[in-house]
Amino acid sequence: MSKIEFIIELPSTKEQLMPVITDYESYSTYLPDQLKNVRILEKNGHEIVTQEEIFFSNILKKPFLQKSSHKLIDSKTHESRIISGPANGSTLIIFFDDIDNGTKITVNIDLKLSLKAKFLLPLIKKWYKRIFTNLLYHINNVAMTNIKK
Repeated sequence: MSKIEFIIELPSTKEQLMPVITDYESYSTYLPDQLKNVRILEKNGHEIVTQEEIFFSNILKKPFLQKSSHKLIDSKTHESRIISGPANGSTLIIFFDDIDNGTKITVNIDLKLSLKAKFLLPLIKKWYKRIFTNLLYHINNVAMTNIKK
């Protein structure tokens, strides 16, 4: 339906970032205004299913729930699929590439919205990019803090 792509460079290595990016339950501490709660519902080998309580305060007055499936495809690729909620069927793929001063992260989002939510597409596209950029900066900060410990 709608593609969102962006690149960000972070000073942490992908080895430092991976344990933090897969700590899904901590996401709500990084983005408390948007993610009210993240719970792990199921772990199946390399796949983890979470339920997120999301608050999109600019438009909606109440939070909504969605379920997502997350997995590491290989040592440099992380994939999340939304399996229920208004963005059901959306995918988010994050590629981690080593660079001289850290990691280049490429984010590819294929956003699919329910019929009720389609009119919000321009706002949601901006929101997704902003939220995932903020999330990656927070993850980087945690990874950098973990190095110093």
